[in-house]
Amino acid sequence: MSLSETIKAKRKEKCLSQTELALRINRSPQLICDIEAGRKNPSLDTLALLVKELAFSLDAIFFK
Repeated sequence: MSLSETIKAKRKEKCLSQTELALRINRSPQLICDIEAGRKNPSLDTLALLVKELAFSLDAIFFK
């Protein structure tokens, strides 16, 4: 599963909308949409916030 797919799946598991997630990590809903669609990659700061808020590990994505 790609990073964008993982973020979207974890967000849905937590029953959060893109807007709710964006508010929780102080980012724009459009950025969340673009990340989930694969149009943009999150910065390291944003990625750290997403990992913390959605409680997932990057191991399965980057260390296959």
